[in-house]
Amino acid sequence: MDRAAPLDGEQTDRRPVDGGAAGLRLSTLRLEQSGRVLTARVDAPPFNYMTSAMQQDFIRLVEAVEHDASVGAVVVTGARPGRFITHFDIAQLSSEADGAAEISRAVARNLYRIVRAMMRSRGERLVARSFLKGLLAAARFQDMALRLMYSPAVWIAAVNGPCGGGGLELSVFFDIRVSADRDASFGLPELALGLTTSLGAQRLTQLVGHSRALEMMLEARFYAPREALELGLVNRVVPAEDLLDTVQQMAERCARRPRKAVALQKQIFNDAHATSARASLSQEAVAALMSISSPTTQAATRRWVQMQEGTDGDSVFLTRPEPWTEGTALDMNVPAGGPVPP
Repeated sequence: MDRAAPLDGEQTDRRPVDGGAAGLRLSTLRLEQSGRVLTARVDAPPFNYMTSAMQQDFIRLVEAVEHDASVGAVVVTGARPGRFITHFDIAQLSSEADGAAEISRAVARNLYRIVRAMMRSRGERLVARSFLKGLLAAARFQDMALRLMYSPAVWIAAVNGPCGGGGLELSVFFDIRVSADRDASFGLPELALGLTTSLGAQRLTQLVGHSRALEMMLEARFYAPREALELGLVNRVVPAEDLLDTVQQMAERCARRPRKAVALQKQIFNDAHATSARASLSQEAVAALMSISSPTTQAATRRWVQMQEGTDGDSVFLTRPEPWTEGTALDMNVPAGGPVPP
């Protein structure tokens, strides 16, 4: 099923896929369909970091499911034991952002508006060949998240490992989240790097409330499954050995509901937040663009990569979390000379 991710600027094919959604050939998702349940296993070895290729795969999958009447529910889980979607690939982020000039809120807002205007006028290929290609990818991924809110299929996350950063932000747009009682964890470590969320903050707030959502972001730590359940972030916690069977049975029940009725019910449920959600996504895009271009964040991502050197490549948010949760990995509040390691 391996296929290289589409080139930057390649338009997503919105026509039905031969063989249905299960016939997609994706580089980071392994697909299989049983009855009306499509299972997508995230397979980005060895640590299931989210990358731009994975984001593109999810965009293609969501659009294909929209057009495939044979899919009533989609289960997303990690293909590898103890791995869901750990978080975005910090090394990739650091490489793309390193050396970029810091920009103001006004400039970030205008750049985002330019990208949106070009998308509406079918100028994506031109943007994809410019320095705005990263912002274009983020805007596409945000549009995919909005489509999840109104998808005629029920989307269920079967979380079998770390679900952090972009992985958590994606999962909050799913309809149901079920966690294994071990190996799984949930966190938003962005602020530890001086980043803001790029999507999902407003959805998280709807799930757990303003105060708890902000606490998760400020703490920048990973929460255990039972903590996530108490917060209202996940619907259920089940024994790890029963996770996939439990979710598959749930998906089979949900898949029996008529797609048109599911879409209408989700529209009723989400329309109260639709306008504010779109506005919030725009705000998040602007804030993310500002933070990723800051010297503070560039220094923090370099520090993260430096701490990862000489290891097996696993996330230092998992292997050495204390400096990041405690804020001691580097001083992020020094004056203009930039943050430095302690």
